[in-house]
Amino acid sequence: MTLDEFCDYYTDLSMSIASDEYFVRMMEAAWQCPEDDNDAECQKTVKNLVTEVRQRILDLSRGGDPVLVKKIFNDFDLNQSNSLTIDEFTGMIAKL
Repeated sequence: MTLDEFCDYYTDLSMSIASDEYFVRMMEAAWQCPEDDNDAECQKTVKNLVTEVRQRILDLSRGGDPVLVKKIFNDFDLNQSNSLTIDEFTGMIAKL
């Protein structure tokens, strides 16, 4: 699934739900991260996700080959900003 397909899926899903509040609560439950990203529990979840993604990238890159790590990063850095947006990071999690 491409990032666009992933985003389209949630866009389509959100249109089929009568309440924005219900949709937000559903996404919070599915991704286990509240809308308020300053929440300590959310920060803990994000930290765990980052650790998991880092390990999967290292596994894919045969232990940390810098060229492969950079290639994997560039594959997800869609806007070529040298940093990942939350959407790019979410796409990375979905694919890894």
